[in-house]
Amino acid sequence: MIQDLLNNAEYLKLEKEYPFLSRARGKVFELEHENYIIVDLETTGLDPATHEIIEIGALKIVNLEVKDVFNTLVKPRGIVTPQIEALTGISPDMLVDQPSFSQVAQKFLQFVSGETILVCHNVDFDIPFLKQHYALLGGKNFNPTTVCTLKASRFLYPGLSSHKLKSMAQHFGIEVKNAHRALGDVETTFQLWLKLIPELRDKKGICSREDLGKITS
Repeated sequence: MIQDLLNNAEYLKLEKEYPFLSRARGKVFELEHENYIIVDLETTGLDPATHEIIEIGALKIVNLEVKDVFNTLVKPRGIVTPQIEALTGISPDMLVDQPSFSQVAQKFLQFVSGETILVCHNVDFDIPFLKQHYALLGGKNFNPTTVCTLKASRFLYPGLSSHKLKSMAQHFGIEVKNAHRALGDVETTFQLWLKLIPELRDKKGICSREDLGKITS
């Protein structure tokens, strides 16, 4: 079978020397060659209408390798509760001299611009926060193409009792560092996405950006 050939060690070795052999892959490995921005936010609560972003972490991924990093604390207008401080380790004192969202908004937009796919573990949390924050800056639209590793893990492993980021990391043997800090969770999400891409391809036939629409919650 063509898939067996493409996974053959000798073929992979020859492919590095003769790049034209990659043509045989067609769309089989398309997701491996997409550009991704892995994103995670820390916030003052769960409601994007009333709570605020206090940290943004992001990795720019090209050919499944890290090419750039975006990380900043964000000074909110409101308070950081003791519960949020205990969860994230982000104290009010840490945010006093940090930029507001309006001060980092354009730089973050530039970081995520282009034909990239935003990857989050729970898109339905992170993206509404970003949409709301950009809307408050005068109606700026934030409508990226996204993929959700939470939905992807549910799609692939419906029998698991938990699909939280920590649980999926444990399932795949991924080391978790700096949990509930934006850049730490971004790194874990990236490692999870690396595990999920071949699973989506081999088990569900999801090979391209267009195929990602088949992933449901």
